[in-house]
Amino acid sequence: MEMQTEFEYHAARAFFASAWADMMEENGATLRGEIMAQMPDTLDNAAIHAARTLRMDIERKDGRTISQLMDYIGQYGNGDRLNTAEYFGHYAAMQAMGHGVGLYDAFGKRVYEAVFVPYIEFGSYSLENDYVLTRG
Repeated sequence: MEMQTEFEYHAARAFFASAWADMMEENGATLRGEIMAQMPDTLDNAAIHAARTLRMDIERKDGRTISQLMDYIGQYGNGDRLNTAEYFGHYAAMQAMGHGVGLYDAFGKRVYEAVFVPYIEFGSYSLENDYVLTRG
């Protein structure tokens, strides 16, 4: 999988998991355990769009592609996650949403300070579909 595509896919999963869990809880569901294991398999288009926007904003502001940033992370990352595009996409999305975990946790201070991650407002209201109606 191309690095940009992999970054976007995992960022979209993080956006979707967060917003989907919000939607479920706002409608009375009690979620326990790993959210990504419970969410629908098909990603919401709004999450895909948010992930693409995140990637483009990071690349535009930084002046480097996701592949080039992955080279940097591979060289300087020393956080608690493997230096992969999967974790880069996931933790960039989590940081963008303001969840309190992000590039610092995943890759360490040097990467966190070197890579711009914009704030992106994304919640249950952002999703294109109403997943409460489709919950089985």
